[in-house]
Amino acid sequence: MQRKLHALLLAFTVFFLASCSKDDDNTVASKGAYDNGYFIVNEGNFQVKAGDLSFHNYNADTLSQDNYIAVNTGSPLATTTTTLEYGTIYNGKLYLVTNFGGPLVAADEYSLKESARNSSLPANGHAFIGIDNTSGLLSTDKGIYPVTLSSLALGTKISGVIGSVGDMLKSGNYVFALSDNGILALKAGDYSVAKNLGTAIAGFAQGKDGYVYAAQTNALLKIDPATLKVDTITTTFNVRYNQYVFNSSSIVASTQENAVYVLGDDQKVYRYVSGNNSSLGSAYITLPANHYFYGKGIGYDAAKNSLVLITNASVWGNDANNTLYTYSAADASLKNTLNYTGFLYPAMVVFH
Repeated sequence: MQRKLHALLLAFTVFFLASCSKDDDNTVASKGAYDNGYFIVNEGNFQVKAGDLSFHNYNADTLSQDNYIAVNTGSPLATTTTTLEYGTIYNGKLYLVTNFGGPLVAADEYSLKESARNSSLPANGHAFIGIDNTSGLLSTDKGIYPVTLSSLALGTKISGVIGSVGDMLKSGNYVFALSDNGILALKAGDYSVAKNLGTAIAGFAQGKDGYVYAAQTNALLKIDPATLKVDTITTTFNVRYNQYVFNSSSIVASTQENAVYVLGDDQKVYRYVSGNNSSLGSAYITLPANHYFYGKGIGYDAAKNSLVLITNASVWGNDANNTLYTYSAADASLKNTLNYTGFLYPAMVVFH
């Protein structure tokens, strides 16, 4: 009997140790201080406080503030007279664009340690996209410029693109650019203009169905990125658009469903299910009273399959009371409400 008990105890001990070892091997190490959450790009309070980054850790019910300057002491993203407006992550780098004087910067997406900066932009920068391992594009109020990723040096302005350009998206053989003169489809190989797809006020999001989506005031545009064919889906609401300043467009797409989400100017979120035009007939989410979208207003968190809505107590954003609402992208159920204070003017959310 003692031998049997000893054998059982030994077997249990070996199994327990092996299990613990396996669990230890499967432990996922943090990639950096800014791994488990997302960033909020804040414009800043004109003539009072420069724009910087907020960070929301998934495990906390608060936001940490001024994270970029905390890591990069002496290298602010903005001044009190410039506007931090746009951010995106590409190949491990967080690229940030400041309007009304620059700069364009690149930093590690998990540590925020700055790796490159261009403080001499030829025009007001609007948006950035990566193209390949060495190059990207910067849109400005005077066209589009190629960017060398390692140094953020700008090349010669792309010919054929005039006027102000905002959001951009690369899909297949084309780069789509939202310009004052319409949606431009540029050939990804040489950036020559392949076609003008017509006017729009918002873009872009690429759906799980492969289509690229943009919007006019009363229509969603469904673009085939292979043929450049455009289908128009009429809406019963006005798509949200700020004509006075540059904000990234209020349109996002799910990575798990064939669904695209767009904001209306009525403080509501609308959901288009690919192939079902009637899905736009009613609001998917309605903000509580006295809450207003600010900046881009909406972000899609692929890690959580959720929609993060940026709101302020004033339609102009000039109230100290801000709220982040997190909703399930799948069923519109409210997951979290996070209230925070400060005259921050949050422009957009950036996810890993």
